[in-house]
Amino acid sequence: MKKIVVAVALLLSSFASYAQYGFDISKDEQTGRTMFVGRCTFDDLNDEASFDWITMGSGAYNPDPVVTEELKKVLPSCQLMIFMGTWCEDTQNLLPKLYKTMMLSRSYTNYKMYALDRSKKSKDNEQDPFKVTLVPTIVVMKDGVELGRIVEAPKQSIEADLLAIVSPKKN
Repeated sequence: MKKIVVAVALLLSSFASYAQYGFDISKDEQTGRTMFVGRCTFDDLNDEASFDWITMGSGAYNPDPVVTEELKKVLPSCQLMIFMGTWCEDTQNLLPKLYKTMMLSRSYTNYKMYALDRSKKSKDNEQDPFKVTLVPTIVVMKDGVELGRIVEAPKQSIEADLLAIVSPKKN
């Protein structure tokens, strides 16, 4: 009997932990296309057939290899908070480039991503503490402190902007 109780408790706790990372799937009222709202991953985006922009865009992007090598040294110690809209053209342009850069710089697991609706709200309003008003917004954090952010589009390239944010400042 104890084994059954333990098994049921483990099963219920796994469902509870999964639910906190879930996202809602709906249809965008403006376009009729699939839209995510809530916490998701790059794998979730890749698994959605209608989001072919993620695989096509990352496949076509070639980050600067010199910058990517430098990012390998510093980016894995940071966490990225990514706020995006699956409905947003800027997101569809930048996110595949970020994905490829993260993969090449070995920082693929150091992120949390939230899909926002057209009113820039996530499922549980995770964007509020970060005062997100535009998507995509990529907030670079280290030890709980914001180092910088990229909003809508990079100034140079995604990899160059990330490196500028995470590199130690030289006096």
